[in-house]
Order: sequence, then C-alpha cells, then structure tokens
Amino acid sequence: MKRYQQKKSRKKNVVLFSALGAVLLALLFLPKNALLMGNEEEPVKKESKEPKHKVVKLQPDNESAYEEEEEEASIPEDSPSASEEEASQEIGIDAEKESDKKEKAKKEEAKKQQASDQPKLNEPIGTSQTGPHTSSYEEGSVDWNEKLKAIQLATGLDDKMTVWKIANGGGPHKSIAEVSPNGKSNDRYTVNLEWVDQKGWKVTSVEK
Repeated sequence: MKRYQQKKSRKKNVVLFSALGAVLLALLFLPKNALLMGNEEEPVKKESKEPKHKVVKLQPDNESAYEEEEEEASIPEDSPSASEEEASQEIGIDAEKESDKKEKAKKEEAKKQQASDQPKLNEPIGTSQTGPHTSSYEEGSVDWNEKLKAIQLATGLDDKMTVWKIANGGGPHKSIAEVSPNGKSNDRYTVNLEWVDQKGWKVTSVEK
C-alpha cells in the first residue's frame, strides 16, 4: 500500500516538473518584443496628451501673443464686454454733446439779451402819429412820450429816470435831451434825437 502511494506521488511530481519545465522553455524562447509590447503603449498615450498650460507664440515683431483660448480664460466673468464698453462710451459721448448744446443755447440767449440791452441808435422806434409831424415839448403829449421811449431804449434807463430837459435840437425834426438815473443827478446823459417820417424818433448819439 505504501509503495503504491509513493509511486503515485512520484508520478504527480514528474508531471508537475515537466509542466514547469515546458513553461520555462516557452518563456525562454519567446521573442523579447512580445514581452515589451504591453509597456510600449503607455508612452504613446502620454505623448498624445497635449499640455493645458499657457502657450506662447512669437510674432514677427518679437512680441508674445497668447493663444485665443488663454486670452478668453484670463478675462474675468464680471468684466464688461467690448459691446458694453462701446455702448457706455457712446452714452458718454451723447451726454457730452447734450451738455455742449445746452451751453451753446445759453450763450446764444445771453448774446440776444445783451443785444436787447444795447442802446438802440439810428433806429426809429415806430410811431402812432399820422399826417404831417410837429415836434411837441408838452409833457404827457404823444410826441413827448415817444421821445422818452426813444431815450430809454438808447440809454437803458427805466421809467424812474430824471428828465432835466427836452428841447429843440437845431431844427423842426431834431431834439436834444438831458436825463439821469433816479437819484443820480451827477450821472447825466445828453441824448440827440431826430424824427423819421412815418417811422418815429431815433436817437443819433448818446454822450455821458
């Protein structure tokens, strides 16, 4: 019985050693390329991967320009876009234009006001009188009041001015007047007037 078991175990050992020997022989005679084939695939995969870091391209003028993707990535999300900036600039320009228009309008208005305040010389003021004209020096008459109106327009004085005299100025259609602001007797104006038919009195000169 013991001999039979010993023989059986020897046969198993022989079979195992034979199998191991065959495997070793197969490994020895296999080409080296077959063993390295699996390892060669990894470097290929690594090379196919492109780096995600910043890429710089040199321009002809030696200035560096980043890839378009990198430039877009560097712009903060909350920064205004080009179109928004242009719109804001346009709004700013429109506001400036509007301000300039207002300033010009103010200047024009001031010029007109200045022109209206300027003494009106050699311009007939108009008249309500008809027919042949006769110069009147009677206070309160139509002709007297029209003389006062011409004097006020030429001197800029108001209704409270002091009238020192209105007299003949050297002819039937000429008059001379002396007036001053109210309460300023030493600040006198000498005004020469001339009648224009159908158009009224005009002031030809003002001396102070």
